[in-house]
Amino acid sequence: MQVSHVGLPMTATIDHETSAARGDDSAPSPSPTEAPPAPTIAPSTAEEPQLFTHIDTMRPRVLFTAYEEFDAVSPLCRNNFTKGVKVSPDGLCLLTNSDDHVLRLFEMSSDQSQPHSSILQAREGGTVYDYAWYPFMSSANPSSCIFVSTSRDHPVHLWDAYTGALRASYRSFDHLDELASAQSVAFNATGDKLFAGFDRMIRFFDLSQPSRDFHARPLSKTRRSRKGQRGLISSLHFNPDFSKIYAAGSYAGTTCVYTEDEGEELLALRDHDGRGISQVRFSPCGRFLYTAARRDPSIHCWDIRATNQILHTFHRVADSNQRVEFDVHCGGKYLATGSRSGRVLLYDTQTGALLDERIQLPDCANGVSFFPDPSRATLAVSSGQRHYDLPSDMQVEEEDGDADKAVEIADKTDGRPPYRNLLQVYDFQAPQEQIQLVSEP
Repeated sequence: MQVSHVGLPMTATIDHETSAARGDDSAPSPSPTEAPPAPTIAPSTAEEPQLFTHIDTMRPRVLFTAYEEFDAVSPLCRNNFTKGVKVSPDGLCLLTNSDDHVLRLFEMSSDQSQPHSSILQAREGGTVYDYAWYPFMSSANPSSCIFVSTSRDHPVHLWDAYTGALRASYRSFDHLDELASAQSVAFNATGDKLFAGFDRMIRFFDLSQPSRDFHARPLSKTRRSRKGQRGLISSLHFNPDFSKIYAAGSYAGTTCVYTEDEGEELLALRDHDGRGISQVRFSPCGRFLYTAARRDPSIHCWDIRATNQILHTFHRVADSNQRVEFDVHCGGKYLATGSRSGRVLLYDTQTGALLDERIQLPDCANGVSFFPDPSRATLAVSSGQRHYDLPSDMQVEEEDGDADKAVEIADKTDGRPPYRNLLQVYDFQAPQEQIQLVSEP
């Protein structure tokens, strides 16, 4: 079988001193086509960790901050705003996307004396549509440290998170034998297949055999067809309970649940007023499905195992076309979402109550991602959005007071606009006095 590797000019850099701390530097680097190790499930002898429980006295504390690489990186990219963040499955790394088409990997560090910098950069050739970690990624095993990305006019790329090298490419072609770019990507629950969303189509690849060989599953015959799912498949997520079902959201405003093996449609959900679906996500238990849409302030929680109805609706400010992400804690009890106002909202998934909104970012909170620790609530967040400068003939003359205020803000920000793009990590903790009381026998 023909294998496709680096087919387009790509650049990637990595801090090798930092990467050595994440594993055995003497370990041989895996070949570009080597499949990641199959996951093994061993019987657990340790006690189950106590699940995190939020209390009213908890305050979010900043653990990590990075912003220098999200400033003006070139004359053509003066506002390198972030486009989401994803925590690695082992909880040691952060992966971000920004407007300069670069995927940056950050390593968690407790040093808060200075802003953090990325240890690896993978540059795509166009706008990055989606990216995802390998679900069994572990920094102790270099062959499992991979992630995928899809971008405009490019195939799906498989990146090495240790070296920054491009391991493989997964190419998809349409009926005219032209390269088709995926809008969304997701690994299946067992990590041996890579699914990608296209226009009225889902294609999937064998992860161990990168090439132009793929399996195609048409969702509707035509763009005006009343049967099947229409539109670009904007988001994919597999049920983590290994039931071999996955959800697919489309910009046509529908969310459908399919079987992994046969591609049979099990369920179709429509309740975002026709707005394009921006994100779908199953709960850790696999019983509930969360959906969000563009320019829609509501995140719906659906009971897909019993009533197929909405159980709760979580509200936020999302009156822009930018994707504003949400995430569910691995314990299943809490949902965090960003908002265009910059606030990060923490909700109780069982009652729908708003628990915390103290995290305030300087611009649109576009990305949130929980760390995979059930006993704590550690959250990575990213901020930024596109800003447009009005032509001089469209600007309204400012009053003297407003002009003085604008000059004052410009002086404090070295002449830059009063908005910031940053990546931060927060941890919800109780006051120190309460922690001491709880720890006492």
